[in-house]
Amino acid sequence: MENYTASNPIRIIVEDQVLPVLMSSAIEAFDHEHKTPRGKASSGLETYGLLWGYVIPSKSADSVSKIIVTTATIETSAVRHQDWVQPNLESVEAKKELIEQYWPHLELVGTFHSHPYESLNDVKEVKGWRASEGDREHWPHIHEQIVSKQPLMAHLIFTVTELKKSGWAFPTGIEGKDHNGLSFTAGKKKLWLNSYTSVCIKHESEDGEIESKFTMHEGPIKLDAPALSRRMLHNN
Repeated sequence: MENYTASNPIRIIVEDQVLPVLMSSAIEAFDHEHKTPRGKASSGLETYGLLWGYVIPSKSADSVSKIIVTTATIETSAVRHQDWVQPNLESVEAKKELIEQYWPHLELVGTFHSHPYESLNDVKEVKGWRASEGDREHWPHIHEQIVSKQPLMAHLIFTVTELKKSGWAFPTGIEGKDHNGLSFTAGKKKLWLNSYTSVCIKHESEDGEIESKFTMHEGPIKLDAPALSRRMLHNN
């Protein structure tokens, strides 16, 4: 992976069994109050989770690297807010150790969080399907802190808002310089599934040591979730 650069193309493949976890947790945090024994109950919250699977690094300077997501878990210890979510890194590390011990075919390959908005206009006004500055700071940080030996990490955002009436729309593409995703309508919910990646770039220092730099991917990304399109088409 030493020949990898931040502009190499990356393909993120999200398998079908992952999508119910992501979608249901994002909608649950949006719709339903989360209560604590002493704290005030709130809805319209962000949620946070981890993506598990495996990575296939590029074999040459111009080939595509792949991140395959085969399952997901939700971080119930994360501190949730309407505008942000803060994972407990000790919990993330504990889950990583547990899964690596008993499911050695799985690696921590990414993160997931949601963006809740009160209305469609609010989403459009700020392009709420896109990553915030805090997201872009968090992703390379957790990459370096938790899985520093992993060359790539996928980072998915599920944006949710409520529509005034039920509808349906076939998934359409979201494209950007460093992200790729889908937007679709399901019932009274308008949803966007967007993807980013962080990368570990190795380079040789002046004294001959190999050093690692963790940064956001700057090149093309392709999000592949074909089962989502099929389910939206067949069940509406």
